[in-house]
Amino acid sequence: MVSITCEEHDGVIVMSVDGEFFLDSIDYAEEMWKKQVAKRPKVIGINCKNIKFVDSSAIGILVKFLHSAMRAHIEMIIYDLSGTILNVFKTAKLGNFFNIMNGKQFEKIYLQQGRRGPHKK
Repeated sequence: MVSITCEEHDGVIVMSVDGEFFLDSIDYAEEMWKKQVAKRPKVIGINCKNIKFVDSSAIGILVKFLHSAMRAHIEMIIYDLSGTILNVFKTAKLGNFFNIMNGKQFEKIYLQQGRRGPHKK
């Protein structure tokens, strides 16, 4: 099972995903996503540091989240993917669609006090 916690930081929402992200988690993840999008942030960062496993349905929901973010003019960032999951993303060429970075990059660009990041309104 997966758990998702959310934090707000001056127009940036961080959704931290913890556990095994698979088909049984999709409804819960969608519910959490919709709550965050409704807040109209500039950026939603998905912290994947503690994801232990993903299946194709979890990757599919991330694609759905990306489309939702684009429609709402929200920048979506996926960060801190494990090496194994990053390889899955690379093999499937998902890096062509998703903005993927490490946690230090995300923090420096989006979470440092007084920084607004590269996004434009």
